[in-house]
Amino acid sequence: MLRRALKNIVSLLMIVISLVVLTSGVQAQTAQEVTESRLKGVEFLKSQQQDDGSWEYEGHPVGITALCTLALLENGVPVNDPLIQKGRLFILKESEKLKSTYDLALATLLLSRIGDREDKTMIRRYAARLIAGQTTTGGWSYSCPIVASSTLNNPRARPKLGTSPGDNSCTQFAVLGLWTASRSNIDIEESMIGVARRFVETQNEDGGWSYRLPTEEKAEPSRNSMTLAGLFCLTVARASKIKSMQKQEEEEGESRAETQKEGETLISDPIFAKGLEMAGKYAAGISTSSARYFLWSTERVGVLLGLEKLGNTDWFSKGANVLIKTQKEDGSWENSRGKLADTSFAILFLRKANLGSDISRMLNGEPEKKFQIFTQDKKPEYASLSEAVKDSKSGDLIRVNGDGPFRIPHVEIDKDLTIEAGFGYDPVFVYSRGRNKLGLRARPERDPNVRHIIRVSKGTLAIEGISFQFDPPEVGKEIPWAAVVVNGGNLRMLNCSISEQNNKGMAAIQILSPTDSSFTNCFFVGGRAAFEIEGTGKQTLTVDDSVLFSRKIFSVLKSSGKTVGGSINLNLSHCTIQGLEAFNFERFVKDIHIMSDHTAYKVENLGLSLLSQKSSKESRSFEGDGNVYDVDKWLGMNGKADTSITNAKSWDRFWGNKEKTSLEETISFVLRRSNNSFNHRYRPEDWELSEDSKVAARQYDLGAKPASVGAGPGFSRFRSSILYNEWKQKQVAEAK
Repeated sequence: MLRRALKNIVSLLMIVISLVVLTSGVQAQTAQEVTESRLKGVEFLKSQQQDDGSWEYEGHPVGITALCTLALLENGVPVNDPLIQKGRLFILKESEKLKSTYDLALATLLLSRIGDREDKTMIRRYAARLIAGQTTTGGWSYSCPIVASSTLNNPRARPKLGTSPGDNSCTQFAVLGLWTASRSNIDIEESMIGVARRFVETQNEDGGWSYRLPTEEKAEPSRNSMTLAGLFCLTVARASKIKSMQKQEEEEGESRAETQKEGETLISDPIFAKGLEMAGKYAAGISTSSARYFLWSTERVGVLLGLEKLGNTDWFSKGANVLIKTQKEDGSWENSRGKLADTSFAILFLRKANLGSDISRMLNGEPEKKFQIFTQDKKPEYASLSEAVKDSKSGDLIRVNGDGPFRIPHVEIDKDLTIEAGFGYDPVFVYSRGRNKLGLRARPERDPNVRHIIRVSKGTLAIEGISFQFDPPEVGKEIPWAAVVVNGGNLRMLNCSISEQNNKGMAAIQILSPTDSSFTNCFFVGGRAAFEIEGTGKQTLTVDDSVLFSRKIFSVLKSSGKTVGGSINLNLSHCTIQGLEAFNFERFVKDIHIMSDHTAYKVENLGLSLLSQKSSKESRSFEGDGNVYDVDKWLGMNGKADTSITNAKSWDRFWGNKEKTSLEETISFVLRRSNNSFNHRYRPEDWELSEDSKVAARQYDLGAKPASVGAGPGFSRFRSSILYNEWKQKQVAEAK
């Protein structure tokens, strides 16, 4: 009975997550129909969670709970939702004796996706068991031995490899779990060598793979889902090899052509090419009778390889159409083993979840010219950002396919444009003097037009996943440097990092004219101010889920030759703020309105230069909810404290707020960073609430979520979530 249940768990195959978010439109069905179908599935899964946080599946409560929780998380249920946390806690509670290959892999995938620092120990434990469970055939069977995580660094302490032939379903699950775990610096190269050997040596004549290994007496027929599992495993094995070679290159300080060749040769490899051809035939046969785990496998390979079609089939359009037609009235999909697994697979397919775009980079290799106008027909590539911007048209997307660092000489943006990190890349832009408009060497000490990396003068610029490291040269005088300037138009920044470490006193963002700009999941470190705003006209700034560490967080520039006027509307949500002063607005702005929710303030002065009149909130307002204040001095004018405002209660009373969920409390982070001490090596994770912090219990609803903040890993994580699609849709809507 148990073996039968374990065999049936093959339906969990579909958790293999797709690895690049595709933006092609739905054809046979509308995007609205897809969304409605997906959300009905979400509501069904929500309704099936048990009181202890689990979902029920015979023999595998951990595996199905991880799968259902992941499906909800990938479909927009926030990580702090009780449904997600109850699912996570159930899995952790059952971890000690966990040895099922499926359960271990799914639990690893979910915990990695949640990104809680506390779960890294458990991820290592699960990975150690998966590695120890590999057999001499390069595959896995239903269970893995329980070993200590210390065996990750001591292979001799692992038990002797078993001799079971295993099966390709268990194997692809183990590969998925280990690849996910490898992002936590777990070495899986040796395991992947065995995986590659297994699938290279056992391909059927038709190009597919079977559930079990062939024997001398009999070769099993190929299966659609197992063929796609074979392609997935070969891809991950090749990516693991490339990753290892890249690491060796970094240690030796040189690059090799062989590394890029490893990626380029995968598609042309006869075994892989034959398997891909067979996958195209299977995709052409997608119908209402197709298993949901097969549909999910199809998407996983298509997205992983960046193929909108497998063979001649638009696999997503065809698969989505089938799923919409076969959904039950209660929002579920069902097979003979129940509804939970199939519903999870279906909504993960409709969501097009993405958990590994780093593989795409490894397989495609890094191009010689790093700046690509992705939205133009021939997708032209350029050696510099300046050249790409010059040839771009309004509405274009420039993709940066390289890490850099790239020396950027004060690029001017005067059109609607998007600049984003290519999949798997972490581009770094650094300041370069460059040349001025006359073609002469720029003199920033004289010319204010060359004191930045990027300036927006017209249109809306969206920047995604870019790091700005701003360390300008010594020019013999104090210069008001700024990494990014808005002097007309609007700015949308998503998962960008801006930092300095040479203490030249930059402003991360400088706004010189009326704007409506937003900043999501950003990480700003250093400088005289995170945001420096000229107080004329109407300024609207929205900052959410960001970590801001600077001397002054929000500061107003005095407008030369202009009288006091204008208004600033500042909207803060789920931010983590550390610095000398949060709001340094002086009296240079007529109206200032601040809305703040669930933001952690660890500052010496909250707003000693916020008021325009002594002890009066004339032309000033502050509305808050769920904030935590770790503040020395609270409120005043011209840097002088109002002695009647000494705590959170008097602060709220002054503004007329009724913040029942806000409080005054000491805030401590996992790493202590002194004000005025800035470095490019700082990471958003440094600002996670420490376990001994008095507000640690509020880690899911207070401040930013560091795992999804900043460029690099933070952008990769956010990009793979449904929230990224929603962010994109919002930008499109606002542009209309």
